[in-house]
Amino acid sequence: MGLTRSTRRASRDELPGLPWHDWWLRMQVNQQPPKLYACVRNFDEKSRDDSFAKINYLYSKVSTIITNGTALSIDNVVQALLDDSIIVAEDIQGLESVTYLVFSMIGWQTMLYRPDMFSCPPSQFSIADEMDGHSSESHICLKQSRKGSSKQLSDFLLGFGLMLPPRNYHALDDAEDIKTFNRLKSVDSSTLNIHLLTTIGSVTVHWSDCLACHLELDKDSRILYMFRYPSFCMESLRNRTAENNGRSVIHSCASDIPSHSHWATHQDVTELHEEVVLSYRLLFGQHLKSRKLFRHLRPFEHIPSNGRDVFLSDLCERKELDPSLGIGERDSYELARDFAHLRTRLVRLSTYLDERKPRSWKELWLDNRDSASWLTFWAVIIIGGMGIFLAFIQVVLQVVQIAMGARQADS
Repeated sequence: MGLTRSTRRASRDELPGLPWHDWWLRMQVNQQPPKLYACVRNFDEKSRDDSFAKINYLYSKVSTIITNGTALSIDNVVQALLDDSIIVAEDIQGLESVTYLVFSMIGWQTMLYRPDMFSCPPSQFSIADEMDGHSSESHICLKQSRKGSSKQLSDFLLGFGLMLPPRNYHALDDAEDIKTFNRLKSVDSSTLNIHLLTTIGSVTVHWSDCLACHLELDKDSRILYMFRYPSFCMESLRNRTAENNGRSVIHSCASDIPSHSHWATHQDVTELHEEVVLSYRLLFGQHLKSRKLFRHLRPFEHIPSNGRDVFLSDLCERKELDPSLGIGERDSYELARDFAHLRTRLVRLSTYLDERKPRSWKELWLDNRDSASWLTFWAVIIIGGMGIFLAFIQVVLQVVQIAMGARQADS
């Protein structure tokens, strides 16, 4: 299937786990310095497969500890690993290695961030700059103190930014932006889609491995960041009724306080996953020109086939999806209901597009956001052009008639 065109519709049964995840995890593991794995018992960096198997076992163990616990911190997870003698931490350096490894694995398991051990001293945690210097609500700060390891996971992650936003939340300061946020009630694929964003808005899509950066817009660089592994969200939705009541590591990072105004609850995380999946339909799948455009965006360029998420092409290229997937498409989406967690980002995209005006005849032709005005404008152009053309022909005929009359008079 890949990124090729197909008329077959994806169904729920065609999403068995995450086939790309093994390759992706290996890449994340290999990008970190070997000293990060010094705490792994019998770790040998020369034996890659054997070493990865040990790390993968530890990875699964960390996931089990987190999903089976409540109100956990990184320190709690580290202590549980030490109690089971799964890791080696004989001194302060070994303990720091364990702590940072758990921090890294939480990032890999939630896909909310990727660790960046190279850019910080041992006294800090650091996450990768996923947006090339652009600061956003999701990643406000890239570093924080190691002391944060004692905090509950939701409070700890909030130290980096609003990675898991609650419903209808915004952190806007500008009065005009707040007014726009409250005024814009709905969006639809005819007025907000990737085709318009790239043609009228001159936006470039950058595909990201970071879920927290999905739909973040860098207005200065005209870059829209989009998450390229939507099956991660779909798999979470598939498992929500499974054992542990669908509790995953990312759900364990939610707040246990229903009234928490700055962080998502367990239910919010599920709704966020639904919105992320639905956003590809809004921006790509429900708009013909955007579906065609997707084939040229190459979200998995330089990534081998076993590292690609084929569900992304299903969402973005297909006109229809199998109803069994449970993706609730609509002709028009109410932001407060259908995109309560991504609302701020979609409002920002819509506002950005509204502020962009066509600057060439080609852009005028492509900009059909207001179909009535578009038809009126081109009708005036065409009818007016025809009128000018006919007037020109009439003038030419009159000149020819006068010339012929003068010639007959001379003869």
